[in-house]
Amino acid sequence: MTYKNLFLLILYLSLNACSSLPIAYITNQGSNTVSVVDIKNRKITHEIPVGNGPVGVAISLKQNYGFITNANDGSVDVLDLYQNKIVKKIIIGGTPVGITKSTDERYIFVSDWFNNKIIIIETKSLSVIKKIKVGKSPSGMICDDQGKYLFISNRDENTVEIYNQSSLSLFKKIKVGKHPYGVFFRKNLLFVVNVLDDSISIIDINTFNIETIKVGDHPYGVVSDIKNEFIFVTNTQDDDISVIDLIQKKEIKKIKVGGNPEGIDIDERNHLLVISNWRSDSISIIDVIKQEYLYDVKTGKQSRSFGQFIKIE
Repeated sequence: MTYKNLFLLILYLSLNACSSLPIAYITNQGSNTVSVVDIKNRKITHEIPVGNGPVGVAISLKQNYGFITNANDGSVDVLDLYQNKIVKKIIIGGTPVGITKSTDERYIFVSDWFNNKIIIIETKSLSVIKKIKVGKSPSGMICDDQGKYLFISNRDENTVEIYNQSSLSLFKKIKVGKHPYGVFFRKNLLFVVNVLDDSISIIDINTFNIETIKVGDHPYGVVSDIKNEFIFVTNTQDDDISVIDLIQKKEIKKIKVGGNPEGIDIDERNHLLVISNWRSDSISIIDVIKQEYLYDVKTGKQSRSFGQFIKIE
């Protein structure tokens, strides 16, 4: 092997090692920025100005974009993940809050809180192609792994709506607890956080059976581990997260984090949870396997990160 080829091999391996580092994109509603956080090295690499009142995050690796909802100026910012800068602002009007990508990443779905609509953005053209009417105060959204369904929590009517991803027609509406907000999907289970009930609804989408489990005060976000053995719920008024054993169907542990924890996402490769803390302007990192708090990283003001906000290739 020549020195040139050896150098290129080392460079290739180095770049691939770097690209696998987990990066969190944290919306800071109080400072109108997104903090780009290197989770492993515990540092902010970029602080990116965005629109007014950023809340939600969706990451599209296929398009190499992050999409940020700005609730106070009716826009979605498009963040180039390589350049770490905003490359387009999409004006959609209303109050965009929740956001998620379609399973094939061809589309971005945005919930318009006050106008009770879902706005569909094409990721190739970065333009709005459709709007559909949904329930009252649409909030959290997520798609299934098979590309079949889009799930939407409607906070002010205590329902979850299930839409066909391809036709965007309503498939089913389900009653859940009071003020459903954050949602997460794994395998055949949909997890829905009920803020005013201090509970989580677990919906089997094969049978549509619903089980309810109590958690902490004013829960907000939820994720499950990769095996669907445990779910983790942020409790905004308790400054902790609930750990739910899905076999025992009960809360087994609480883990203290920062002040007013809201958004939560999981780095499955490195077995880490990332929680954004609104009051303490930080993120908390938790070991998923040990179910233990590890450390905090300071971010911008009033961190929220509603949605799936971790990038790992």
